[in-house]
Amino acid sequence: MKQLIICHRKRIVGLLVMAAIISMKFLSMTPSKTAVEGAAMGKSHEKEKVLQTEKKRQEIGPLVKNEPYMNRWHRRFSSSAARGNLGGYVFFKHIRKAGGTSLRKYISNVFEHHGLSHNISDFEQMVPNQANIDISYVEQEFEPLDWQCSAVDPRWQESLNIIVLRHPIERHMSEFFFSGVTLPTKKKVFGSNRRVIQKDQLFFNKTYTTTLARFLNEEVPYWMERSKMEGIGKYKKGAMFSRWYQDNFQLRALAGCSSGRCLEKRLSEKGLSEQGNVTEILLKSIHDLHPLNHSYVTPNAMCTQFFRKNNLVFDVCSGKKRDVQCSGGCDGPCAYPTTAEGALDKNDVRRAIKSLKAFDAILLMEKLKDQDESAFLNDVMGVPRDASFALNSMRGMNARVIKSNRREVTHYYRDLLAKLNLQSLLLRLEEENKLEIEFFNRAVDLHNQQMQVWKEETGWGRG
Repeated sequence: MKQLIICHRKRIVGLLVMAAIISMKFLSMTPSKTAVEGAAMGKSHEKEKVLQTEKKRQEIGPLVKNEPYMNRWHRRFSSSAARGNLGGYVFFKHIRKAGGTSLRKYISNVFEHHGLSHNISDFEQMVPNQANIDISYVEQEFEPLDWQCSAVDPRWQESLNIIVLRHPIERHMSEFFFSGVTLPTKKKVFGSNRRVIQKDQLFFNKTYTTTLARFLNEEVPYWMERSKMEGIGKYKKGAMFSRWYQDNFQLRALAGCSSGRCLEKRLSEKGLSEQGNVTEILLKSIHDLHPLNHSYVTPNAMCTQFFRKNNLVFDVCSGKKRDVQCSGGCDGPCAYPTTAEGALDKNDVRRAIKSLKAFDAILLMEKLKDQDESAFLNDVMGVPRDASFALNSMRGMNARVIKSNRREVTHYYRDLLAKLNLQSLLLRLEEENKLEIEFFNRAVDLHNQQMQVWKEETGWGRG
């Protein structure tokens, strides 16, 4: 009996200690003095609007789990309207060299199909403080996603969320051929300023094939080691992802940290501060702009993204033409600071998978032109399966090598390295990105699960 009493007392003491630790953690995430003072300056009617919106959200509750894929566009944005919001977001997590340009074009066509053109002329006709345009487009390409975004950012529930993934080695090598080889180098080595890989010469012309093998064996390692350091000043200064090599790219893209132990670990790593990627200013912005400390209930239409008419690029939020400053960057889900630098481990794979599970459509670049994946996305986006802009009707964009069969679509660069006797280079890429490969394999399983549920729901393939 004495032993039981002692154990019971120990459990009580342990619970009290745990409660104290949780309280300290909570206090550390409370708004800063600056944030509190800034909020106090807001107008009273804005606060009342926030309270009313939150009340409606609590009354209706969270989005229904296992929501049907068919016409999810209409279901999601009808739900958003019922919650008292003016509209919602289409959120595209753009993974570089994974069909992003094709998806951007597709989404632009979807907007037009639904009568929401969202081209740059829409912005030019806007005036400050205008109410939010029904549904906004949000694309995140150059920064990581907070792995807890879907749980802490209220805008996620008002969003239709899409992502396209690609096998890590195929994606890395595609980035190398896209941005890792300068035009002068191409011309000097290969006598061409357009393409490094010439399929009509590969393995038929011995001189060309030997030259390509030697070139890759020298340039790819250099690109892996130096491109980020050399490219940060040239492209997207301050961004984590751009025209350079970043190990475990897709894993980092979905395993960003903005709070808790995950953030503490990132900030405690010595190499992180030496690289200068996390400054005192960034730390303050991570804290002050986190959804737990900042209200994102009322969208700012001036801080949304718009498509340009003549190309597939959208204007940058808070750019030169803006009449207002967008302190939080582009307005939309997960558009707040986070970090994914430093060493990774199995916990990051777990975080990234949890983040991925919240997406409405998990697509694979290797299957973008497949009939079923194309129909699946059209169903989700509320457009006819035979739409002229469907993925299976769209030609490849930004492709440096035209793939002629299924094997080339899925394994082109890995097969290329193996056939050129560059197995050591392939092994190095696999070793440096082994956690990303593990993540991708699990992501494929999630994709297959989504597709299976959709097929059962719609009767796809039953004849």
